[in-house]
Amino acid sequence: MKIEYIDRIEKIDWSSVRSLFDSVGWTGRQEKDIEESFSSSSFVRFAYSNKTLVACGRTVGDSRYYSWIVDLAVLPRFQHSGIGTQILKYLSNDLSKIKNVSLVASSEVENFYRKNGWIKQNDLTMRLER
Repeated sequence: MKIEYIDRIEKIDWSSVRSLFDSVGWTGRQEKDIEESFSSSSFVRFAYSNKTLVACGRTVGDSRYYSWIVDLAVLPRFQHSGIGTQILKYLSNDLSKIKNVSLVASSEVENFYRKNGWIKQNDLTMRLER
């Protein structure tokens, strides 16, 4: 299977990104908001198989001290094929000069990140209740 990786947002069909997110259970996101979030990201990666979007990921941060890998998603039928690992490697490499790189993930994908060299922190994670 040949996968093409893209690191630009020009010519992205945002409805395909929304569909990808829906397929992994991230429902309710609007195309306009998805486009805005990717436009504000420090780095992005999209993976295509036969011109079909099969995965994507992005990073956010301050370009010096802190960055986060966010929105790493792979179509279910393409999971366990190495595509998510490759996107994670690309994004991690993009962030190689950042001092602190983090991510937040559900327990269902913890092993994926551990296999790729990430360690679980025991620090307190908090969020603003809205």
